[in-house]
Amino acid sequence: MLEQAVDKGILRERFKQRRKAVMEKEYAVSSAEVCNHASAYFVQLREHLKRPLRIFGYWPFGRELDIKPLLAACLQAEDQIYLPRTIPATRTMTLHRWDEQTTFTDGCFGLREPEAHTDLLQSEEWTSLDVIIVPGIAFDAAGGRLGLGAGYYDRFWQSYRENITNNQGAEGDLSVVRISCVYSWQITDDVPMEPHDIGVDLLISEEGIIFCKRGRISQEELELGLQ
Repeated sequence: MLEQAVDKGILRERFKQRRKAVMEKEYAVSSAEVCNHASAYFVQLREHLKRPLRIFGYWPFGRELDIKPLLAACLQAEDQIYLPRTIPATRTMTLHRWDEQTTFTDGCFGLREPEAHTDLLQSEEWTSLDVIIVPGIAFDAAGGRLGLGAGYYDRFWQSYRENITNNQGAEGDLSVVRISCVYSWQITDDVPMEPHDIGVDLLISEEGIIFCKRGRISQEELELGLQ
């Protein structure tokens, strides 16, 4: 376990430094291409569900890919968008509705977060989500994800699964799609994963969509109508 933690720390620092070095042109071009690929995927998902989506996203920070245009496009498509507020004392998150009138405040690590008075999605309603856009620093093609080490999304995922179990029984229906919007260089050979870590189903980079080996949705299923 200690060796794995050291491996994660080394990998995390390497990719953090790489992201800090991203220049403006790479940032702008990659962000636009990723948003285009993700938007096309969301169109297919809406067509399959025959309704707007419920999406848990995030507000990008620093040289994270700029997914704000993607969120704006989803809002125009009448999707419901939720963004996190962090609770540092417990390293947990609450989910708040976002639209063009949402006001922000500075949260943990200087991240932009909706103000506390914005509409809250109760934890028992998290199972209504269709998509979770999961941030991270490094990923692998199997769906492994490395975050920044605070564990906020891992705890969210644990709570989400508990809600699924409580609402739908021991097996549950993990119908939510977990995606990450990434630079292609963020995809590495192997990310160390522990049982509690949140993985992803799809990676969307400037080169297109990767359907992850650990994911529950294959490219064939997407083309046939997402199961």
